[in-house]
Amino acid sequence: MNKFLSVLFLTLFLMFGYQLRGFCNEEVQPREITPEVRVNPAELPYDYSSTVRVPIYLSITKQISTKDDLHEGEKLDFRVIKDVVYKDTVILKSGDIVTGTLETIITSGMNGFPAEVIIDDFNIPNVKPSQLISTYNKRGQNRCFWVYPLKWSLTLIPFVGSLTNFIMGGEAKVKTSDIITIYYYPEWK
Repeated sequence: MNKFLSVLFLTLFLMFGYQLRGFCNEEVQPREITPEVRVNPAELPYDYSSTVRVPIYLSITKQISTKDDLHEGEKLDFRVIKDVVYKDTVILKSGDIVTGTLETIITSGMNGFPAEVIIDDFNIPNVKPSQLISTYNKRGQNRCFWVYPLKWSLTLIPFVGSLTNFIMGGEAKVKTSDIITIYYYPEWK
């Protein structure tokens, strides 16, 4: 019986192997090569070649947390911590208020995945948005590092390892004591 199954398996393998081999022998059509287009950097509407940057230190005026009733697109107020000066010109004074947008809220998940908030789109007077790199994100406590080893060690006892699925990750909090750094690139257009 074993010999019969071996012969049957070998026959089927060879039969399908030859049919599949036909897929590999398709004729390859040559690709058309498009000429490389070069643009003069002076003609571009932007110039990001400069690496001169000025840090802007901010702190949020009111603490937020993913436990609170937050909404994506919500405007948040930030206070400038330190004067921002570029070439003897004061861009922002200490204590000025700057607004930012709460772009994304990621709630905490099972198995210890942390919550996260992403703040972007800072609105600074006399500064173009194209001159800022301003994304700030804050995560809660990541509990995955101890949840997964616990989960796998408890799988020896039936159904007990799956109880760790209900361990949630930490909430994300942006405190008034947190220093948020965004960067102003004055030489960018």
